[in-house]
Amino acid sequence: MQTATKPKTLKTESTPQCKTLVVIDLGNGQVKALIKPYGAAKFWPVSFPSYVAKTEQSHSDCLRILNAKALETYLVGDRAASIPLSHTGRDESGKAANAKLLLIHTLRLAFGTAQNIHCDVIFTSPSNKAYGSEISAQLTGVHPVTIPADSDVIGSEAQTFTVVVHRAIAQLEGHYAFNSLRLKKDSWLIDCGNRTMIATKVAPSGRILKRQYFGGAGVRGLAERITARESLAAEFKEHTPEKVIGFILSKPPATVSDAIAADVSATTAEALAFIGDDGAPRFLIGGGAGVPGLAEHLSAKPAKNPQWINIQSLADISAQILGAS
Repeated sequence: MQTATKPKTLKTESTPQCKTLVVIDLGNGQVKALIKPYGAAKFWPVSFPSYVAKTEQSHSDCLRILNAKALETYLVGDRAASIPLSHTGRDESGKAANAKLLLIHTLRLAFGTAQNIHCDVIFTSPSNKAYGSEISAQLTGVHPVTIPADSDVIGSEAQTFTVVVHRAIAQLEGHYAFNSLRLKKDSWLIDCGNRTMIATKVAPSGRILKRQYFGGAGVRGLAERITARESLAAEFKEHTPEKVIGFILSKPPATVSDAIAADVSATTAEALAFIGDDGAPRFLIGGGAGVPGLAEHLSAKPAKNPQWINIQSLADISAQILGAS
């Protein structure tokens, strides 16, 4: 599992006029955000494993929020990873259902709990029509948050802060990477995430020519297939998707690519059939760009910094996005 990345606790003037800007990829495997406090000269990265679990626990790792007029307590990130069915990518609705908690946890990692935060949010969505409006509605508004006290720590007290989202604007996953790639001709952007693979053909201007996303064709779908077939059985005593993902993304490609080649071929077959053989250049982005043999099988060039390229591109044009909304 990937670990959390966060800056030293940031400070910001936070009012309706002085807002923090958050550009966030609500990933099924890893949440990645670039945060720019009001008046700051640069964005700061925050990332953590994408897990959310409702819990009966009550301590300072928890987030307590109001849901449907009832206070509910959650663990988010690596603290939730050991709880069954907590993985955001467990089904199609996981990302949309957990968007608010993933955003709140992101802001907690960046700012701690001593500040109320006003922010504008630009978030990535696999489909603006299917998910974008739903996530935007969930994020926009006033969100009071309580951090429970630690009962076993003398003097520990509950803390409260408020997140106010003024605007939450959806942008397509795997699209704006074209801005960083500086395309010379019509090209394919293949975004291999945790749960899905998204193939987008774009003109150099960024105009979308074709686009389709394929559920179950991401890194986790590949790992589940490898687990079922026991393609790497010799490497594990307990063959699970989580162990497979950690193994294939951390080992030298030469030790893995041949063993999983059949699984890579089967998992990507539908996407490759959609892409066809039109001779257009192909670029591989997303966390799956590190899967051994995947780029070669797709005949695609891995982008530089593939996990962050899409939201970095969105951060670069964030002022234009906000101005157009």
